[in-house]
This record gives sequence, C-alpha cells and structure tokens, in this order.
Amino acid sequence: MKRYRFGAAALVVAVATAFAAGCSTKGAKNETVATVNGDDVKVAELREFLGARGGVAALAAVPVEKKREALDRLVAGRLLAQDARAMGLDNTDAFRDALSGNEKGIWINALLRKEIDARVKVKDAEVKEEAKKMRAADNALTAPEAETRAGQAIAEREIRKVEEDLIAAAKKGAPASVDMDAIGKIGRGETLPDNTALATVAGEKITYGRVVKILRTAAPGPHGAEGLLKNPVAIQRVVDREAMGAALHAYSKKQGLDGSDWLKSARSEMERAVLINLLADKVAAKGVSVTDKEIEAAYAEHGQMFVKDGKKIPLSQVKDQLRAFLENAKRRKALDEHVETLKKKAKITVNEGLLPKV
Repeated sequence: MKRYRFGAAALVVAVATAFAAGCSTKGAKNETVATVNGDDVKVAELREFLGARGGVAALAAVPVEKKREALDRLVAGRLLAQDARAMGLDNTDAFRDALSGNEKGIWINALLRKEIDARVKVKDAEVKEEAKKMRAADNALTAPEAETRAGQAIAEREIRKVEEDLIAAAKKGAPASVDMDAIGKIGRGETLPDNTALATVAGEKITYGRVVKILRTAAPGPHGAEGLLKNPVAIQRVVDREAMGAALHAYSKKQGLDGSDWLKSARSEMERAVLINLLADKVAAKGVSVTDKEIEAAYAEHGQMFVKDGKKIPLSQVKDQLRAFLENAKRRKALDEHVETLKKKAKITVNEGLLPKV
C-alpha cells in the first residue's frame, strides 16, 4: 500500500443499494469481495471507493489491479478501525463527541440509501443504448469503457433525481424560517450576540455563533474569515446549507429508519471513519519530528522544485512547507508500517474472482 485517505471524507458512507449494470454483474453489489477478521467488504463499497457514486454501476473498464489496490486500502481501514476498538478508543470522549457531531449525516445517509434501494434501477438495455451513443460520438472508446461510463451516467442521473426529491420533501415537511433582517444587520457591520437565531428549522436554531464557527473553520488563520463574517451572501449560504441539513435530518427521523439495516450500516461506517482518525492521530503523531538537517537535505535533493522566475527560492521561505511535507511523509510511513504489522496477525480473505465484476 502506498497511501491512505483517512477520515469521514475518505471513508465516505457508501450509498450503494441499487441494481448493478451489466448481465454478468447483476446482484454483485451485495457480494463480499473481502473479509477482514470477520468484517465483510462488499462490492458496493469498493465501487464507491473507486469513484462510482452510490456504488451502483459496475466498473468494467477499471483494471483489476486498480481494484485490488483500492481494496487493499479498504482492508487497511478495517484493520485500523478494529485495532482502535481493541485499544478502547471507541470508549473515549473524543469518539463520542465526533460521532455525535456526525449524527445528522448518519441519518441523512441512511435515508438516501433507503430511497436509492427503492428507486434506482440501472437496466442492461439502458446501459447498452447509452454506451452505443457514446461509442458513436467517440470511436476510440472500447466497449467496456463505454458501458462503464454509461452505467455511471445513468446511475448519477437517477441518484440526483432521488436527492432532488428528498430535498423538496424535506423543505415541504420542515420549512426554514430565515431572519433576513438579522443577516442584513451583519452585512451592515452591526454586532449580534452569538445566540442570535438566523434561521429556525423544525425547532432547531441556526445561530450566528454556529455560522461564525463554520466560516472560521472554512477559512482558518488570524484573518482568513474576517471578510466572510461580514458578508451577507456568505452568511446566507451557510445558513441555507445548515437549514437544509436540519430539514433533511428532521424528515429522515420520520421515515421509519429506526433499527433498519440502512441506519445500522451508515452508523457503522461513520464509527469506522472516526476510529481510523483517532488511531491515525495516535500512531502517526507518536515520535514524529523533523530535524533541520532533514529539511536541508530535502531542499538540496528537490532543488528544482523551488525555483521561481528562474531563481532558486531561499530555504528560509519554504522551510515551514518542507517541514510539514516531511512530517506528513513520516506519518504515512508510520501508518503503513502499523498496517503491515496488523496484517500479519489478521485473518484476511479476498475473493479475487469477484474483482472483474466490481
């Protein structure tokens, strides 16, 4: 394994619950492509990881080797999450706080899974017809490439329609009450208390303090968010986004998801993402330091990268960047080594024959 993507953004909750494209792959989405100490990795999750949003369409044009590399990274994620549990990281305030902070996302993802399962049907005939048009427009496309693109395009259209319908239903079921007067005051430079409600959705208040926190996170640094904090357009965009999330969450709570496999799966994947982050911080941060000599050596070795307008950029100007780069490289190496250690003790099975169907 060369690298890993950690965190909720990396181990995206797989919204993979529709029929796969292609006769040879019908039903493959629910098949187990690997098992890590009893924890299954399904075809749908691997497709999602490879970029097929929703894990719906088969990826016939993706080389098996690339699928195997992606699966290796998912296996690594399973091992790290399991190790985190063995270390008791799932019984920490950091774990509970992170999970609580993502509770809305868990419910919304579960709702999306439920709707995709019910509505998204990628049919063989549609895939072949779409692929035929694509090859007519680009005769350099191979049949597998065209079918892969066609399946993904059809799935993407249907998933977007599901999302649009859910948003419309959520807005109707839990309309937002936005205080445009308060947002206008912010734009005029007036100071508002942090607890000022800029919007209310299903009894939940979107406060000015919450919006400020989001903007500061989006633009870190001492002055990064200062302009945005007085920009009514930027403020309203955040308010609208948060209000939409609140409406979808409220709507999802009324859709019979309690105890469902959709909710269990979404929660399990979020837990795994949080655990990987916690373990990565614990393992990769331990003993990671970079000396000035290492920075100087990297500067000398990659000198061609530090040239601007034909002149070499002084080390003093790029020292902090180099330090951060080298620290990240050491963290990645530490995680690689930790995964290899875990592999030696793990029971891992891979269904190689299933990879072409992914």
